[in-house]
Amino acid sequence: MRYYVLYPKAENVHLIKDVGMIAYKLHKLYGYNSYIASYNNDKYYYLDEEVKGIKMDFIQKKNKNLINIFKYLSENSKNIDVLQIFHMTFNSVVYALLYKFFNRRGIIFLKLDCTELILQKIKNMKSIERIFFNFFLSSVDIIGVEQEYIFDRLKYLIGKHSNKLINVPNGIDFEADYFKKDINFKDKENIILNVGRIGSSEKATDLLMKAFSLIDEEIRKEWKLVFVGPVEDSFKETIEDFFQKYPNIKADIIFKGPIFNREELFQEYKKSKIFCLTSAYESFGIALIEAIACGNVIVSTRVGIAEEIVKEGKGAVVNVGDYKAIAVELKKLMTSDNLDKYSEEMKKYCKKQYNWDNIVENLHYRINNIRGKR
Repeated sequence: MRYYVLYPKAENVHLIKDVGMIAYKLHKLYGYNSYIASYNNDKYYYLDEEVKGIKMDFIQKKNKNLINIFKYLSENSKNIDVLQIFHMTFNSVVYALLYKFFNRRGIIFLKLDCTELILQKIKNMKSIERIFFNFFLSSVDIIGVEQEYIFDRLKYLIGKHSNKLINVPNGIDFEADYFKKDINFKDKENIILNVGRIGSSEKATDLLMKAFSLIDEEIRKEWKLVFVGPVEDSFKETIEDFFQKYPNIKADIIFKGPIFNREELFQEYKKSKIFCLTSAYESFGIALIEAIACGNVIVSTRVGIAEEIVKEGKGAVVNVGDYKAIAVELKKLMTSDNLDKYSEEMKKYCKKQYNWDNIVENLHYRINNIRGKR
């Protein structure tokens, strides 16, 4: 089976996300010949470390993007059994129609990677837009949806195409070396962790710093707030101003910078007890499942899959921008006698719900079922 992921802007980091991991797991578990079709945008060292066996197939960048893709698909479509594309955009429509024009028997897997905004967008479509929308979906064979909430509602919005839906969340590779040893809560430290692009507008890093400053000093002094990720230049002045205002907190807030080595990154997750996400926007929130895989209890704004993983009081979800609520929920967990129990339950839930092996098994079954009918 020749499986191609068409993602022209793929960089090395995408190989450990859904762009690379689905193709990798299909290769490792089921023997697919898996490729990422993209421009040569980066040094792809994860090919030898995290996703061994998949290959890059570089698209020649001689003209505008759609012309380049037309040439690529005209030359390669007949050798592609399954084409994975992303998002419901004009480009994805063109990719799908071109591929099916050159390979009528081929299978298209559309991974939406969307937020609930797509639901409103579909509801508000005018008649002519809906005609084109249905025409596009007619060319697609499998529609992957990351969030259960969106999955359930799309069933009623896309009519006859609802049988193409499949729940394909982003996952964790529990077969990786850094998960071979069990994670013991006793080995964890009093750390609140945040991972991402520090200071970017959508990550709202300043809210977590403000929330941490609101926690009673007697409680806060026993904890560290650790940020992992590149710090935006524009945010460095904000950090300096914050420490001038709260000099007594400076020793307890640590900026570690970016960590590219996956094993080292997961060591940070393993050491921490609480993971806090203050984003204003996330389509999914991959850091949330990386965190719970390592037994972190979550405090998050209401973005991505936060509400799906925080259940029955084991962690908390607050409104976007509400740093006072973040402070309240952090304090509850920092003083909770049940944090070790919550941690263990998060790990078990993640392994059941977000294991790449299980996710890809469902997709493989769907692909084979379609191929058997053609």
